[in-house]
Amino acid sequence: MTHTDPAPSADIAAVPLPAALWPLLLKAGLTLLQPKQPFGPVPRQFCHQTSAPSSAQLSAYQQFFGIPAGPVPLCFYYPLLQKAQLASMLQCPGLKVAGLIHLHNELQARKHQSETQLCGDGPLLICTVLSTVPHEKGLLLRAEQQLWQQQRLVLTGSSEYLLQKGVRSGHSHKTTQAPIRPEQRIAEIETAPEAPRAYARLSGDYNPIHLWRWSARLFGQPQPILHGMASAALLCQALPVPVQQLYLQFKTPVLPGIPLQLTQQNSGEYALWQQGRLCLLANLQLWPKEADVPDAG
Repeated sequence: MTHTDPAPSADIAAVPLPAALWPLLLKAGLTLLQPKQPFGPVPRQFCHQTSAPSSAQLSAYQQFFGIPAGPVPLCFYYPLLQKAQLASMLQCPGLKVAGLIHLHNELQARKHQSETQLCGDGPLLICTVLSTVPHEKGLLLRAEQQLWQQQRLVLTGSSEYLLQKGVRSGHSHKTTQAPIRPEQRIAEIETAPEAPRAYARLSGDYNPIHLWRWSARLFGQPQPILHGMASAALLCQALPVPVQQLYLQFKTPVLPGIPLQLTQQNSGEYALWQQGRLCLLANLQLWPKEADVPDAG
């Protein structure tokens, strides 16, 4: 978010989030059966409270991605935000949550949280604003979020989903951009065939497209695909310094079991490639040197 982030509004009561993500995913799937209604131009605000993750959850995440102990990895926060996103979307009658295509994601840490602080400082408050944004691809649903703990703003983030495809016109002129090509290769990253199921256990995201071949084929994929934020975490863990801010563009799915190539396109811009396909484009900002890092107070 580029604007000044205000404190949570006392006018919006915080609603507890369920402990698990899968009940929300199940309800999201059932939205396919309900009549569709337009979202409308007015933004909608929501506030949810959830317990802080446990040290065991954070440790399992770090071990899976090979991230050493230290500041909380930026991508670790996303499943918490995702749960609040789904809960907010499900409070909008007529919004078909199932089938939304995740296009962009942004995360920015506002505090240099340690494991002890995040896991031991009590419940989290997640504020979400849903709105629609016109785009060349159609109409996007944007979720802007803030994560608070002990009245401290810990993290801001936003996600954009394709809500409605644009109507193609023979007279429309599509903006042409220079094709992105691999530049300086930094690393090759292995992806295990069982990675989607392992990440589902870590994040609680049991979306069927990540779990079974038959369900992946229903969504037009040859095999289960890796979660987008798991791919982002692989990118971040291959860098020598923890990431403070991350803007992601999801291009094509990552197929597990096939190596990824990490390249640096230019200053602050990185990309993940697989068999010549651009899978993920990331603009990021690393934490400053340890002496310049703000404390979490």
